[in-house]
Amino acid sequence: MTTAAAPAQARDQILDAAESLFARKGLGPTTIKEIGAVAELNPALLYYYFGSKEELYRAVLQRVVSALVARGGAALGAKSSPPEAIRALVAAQVEFLLTHPNAPKLLVREMVDHDARRAERMLLETAAGLFQRLCTVIRQGQREGGFRPDVEPRFAAVSTVAQGMYFAVARPAIGLFFEEGPRGISAATARAFARHAGDFAVAALRKGGDG
Repeated sequence: MTTAAAPAQARDQILDAAESLFARKGLGPTTIKEIGAVAELNPALLYYYFGSKEELYRAVLQRVVSALVARGGAALGAKSSPPEAIRALVAAQVEFLLTHPNAPKLLVREMVDHDARRAERMLLETAAGLFQRLCTVIRQGQREGGFRPDVEPRFAAVSTVAQGMYFAVARPAIGLFFEEGPRGISAATARAFARHAGDFAVAALRKGGDG
């Protein structure tokens, strides 16, 4: 255990350790001492950088939500047509969840354990913007005549993003269903699912179901 890490490095070590523990154990059972031990830093540094465990928890949530939204926003902005944008968003979401394995558990714990109370503000300020952009993309497809006009864009947006999140949360069970083992499906299978999920979302929106 050390106190000699550079400020930015020490802060990241604390956030990484806290994210892992909060995802695995939840906010209440996780102690500052445990976080310090995993981060290999003096626990007193946590209070120096974050003030309290509650503040640290919110910082962990903010980092995860902001990174997920940034990845999704970049994907939406890189594609011109609504079908391409939806496929790109789903692929970006799954790729993020692959490279941030603690994120699904952390977000689900916040919803289940705390009814999103600690994430409510950041969801409204950060994630809501991406959600509205996805709804705008769906409405654009409806205006252009490619998407069914009878579909509620908000419902379609929820269905689109829910596919990747559920797949990530249920990854151990899906690994068993796919006979890939209890450790979960492989990255290759996850990326294949991302392509399927994007096509599935677009096909559901297309007139006549033609993706």
